[in-house]
Amino acid sequence: MFGMNIRLAVLEDAEEIQKVNTEELHYDYPLGKTKEMLKLILSLDWQVIYVAEIDGEFAGYVQAHKYLGTFGDLFVNIMALAVSSQFQGHGVGKALMTAAETWAKDIGAEGVRLNSGEERPGAHVFYEKIGYEKAKFQAKFQKVF
Repeated sequence: MFGMNIRLAVLEDAEEIQKVNTEELHYDYPLGKTKEMLKLILSLDWQVIYVAEIDGEFAGYVQAHKYLGTFGDLFVNIMALAVSSQFQGHGVGKALMTAAETWAKDIGAEGVRLNSGEERPGAHVFYEKIGYEKAKFQAKFQKVF
């Protein structure tokens, strides 16, 4: 069995985070910008990133933040969950989500929410397996400047 460790992210994780974002989530975001964003995120008290290591090797991460609105109670929103393909199926994603859920409980959140694209049916099966339910379908809109 693997020796898994879940810890808070540090700036030195930027390269591995960028790599798993590219390989597993298919986000083409440059390393320099990843480092800038990670530095900012690590400075905020309303966001958290947990990293999973297996036998000292980066296995994946989860990024979560407070989800606030005038229309409901405090939730935690999962911004990203990415596990390196070599460690998928070994409980890494579940362990990372458990860490995010624990943080949510610690800050008094009512629950955890996330969005997952329709092109990721395997991820949907995973989330349902660990107790998440589909709440609604929605379209994503954005305006890039």
